[in-house]
Amino acid sequence: MAWNPREIKRKAEEDYEATWLETAKLLKRRGRFLRWPKGALRGKPHPICELIQRFRSILLSYGFEEVINPTIVPEGEVKRQYGPEAPIILDRVFYLAGLPRPDIGIKAELARKIRSEIVPGAGEELLEGLKAVFRAYKEGRVEADDLVEEMVRRLNIRPEQATAILALFPELTTLTPVPTRLTLRSHMTALWFPVLAALQDKKPLPIKLFSIGLKWRREQRLDETHLYDSHVASLVVMAEQISLEDGEELVKAILADLGFKEARFVVKEATSKYYAPGMEVEVFIRHGGSWVEVADIGLYSPVSLSNYYIRYPVFNAGFGVERIAM
Repeated sequence: MAWNPREIKRKAEEDYEATWLETAKLLKRRGRFLRWPKGALRGKPHPICELIQRFRSILLSYGFEEVINPTIVPEGEVKRQYGPEAPIILDRVFYLAGLPRPDIGIKAELARKIRSEIVPGAGEELLEGLKAVFRAYKEGRVEADDLVEEMVRRLNIRPEQATAILALFPELTTLTPVPTRLTLRSHMTALWFPVLAALQDKKPLPIKLFSIGLKWRREQRLDETHLYDSHVASLVVMAEQISLEDGEELVKAILADLGFKEARFVVKEATSKYYAPGMEVEVFIRHGGSWVEVADIGLYSPVSLSNYYIRYPVFNAGFGVERIAM
């Protein structure tokens, strides 16, 4: 049965807790209204996920090992890899921020309101218990998403009473995010350097790895080819000897397996500093009568590799999943 969202929204703006409790009656805990037959109707997969699965199958068939790289990158990693170019790269990244945990004091007026309106008849022990919870929260012994549950458990109150108490404290509602030196990855490359450094003496060469996941960029304009978040299929090969030609042949084979028989490789005029000079290449495929850029490949600079004490050449390729899916 449908409900009236406008009416619920209006009531919630007047009294959120009461509306939250009241509207629970619109939902059913028991009863069977749907059936879940398996195989009767096939679901619809997302085309990006289907393409990612094709990438995974292809790369696994070439003997690559799959890796899940972290999504959070310390700013210092970008500086180690890009050198003097780092400020330009960092201009495109999203920095992370966190809310500080404030010191929360219980003034006499708030104490009276808690004991008279929210938890009628509560004694001094409730206020002391609340102070203890706030102290544990400040010290990090209680996580933010556990705070209400902790109040319910320690103070023996209902969830709606706990949230009503929290709403009294402006220290919690007026917090300003504090920036950190952590970023969301804008290039999968940022994670390959520390990974390869950790593995170079633990695995036999060549080491062939791939990772498929999201990257985030603070684009100045958003359109079908410029997104805040998009997927990249990234691979690296570390070997005693490997040439750019070796890498190009691999990329040609992968694109052919994806159904693209024609590929063009164009050396970038301005090389990113984590690649060696003249060793960064843009990859284009023919589609609909035009050439579309779908990948960036190259050999890492020995300077950037040496910042991680990596002793061997590394080939890297990054395919734009959304670009190829288009």
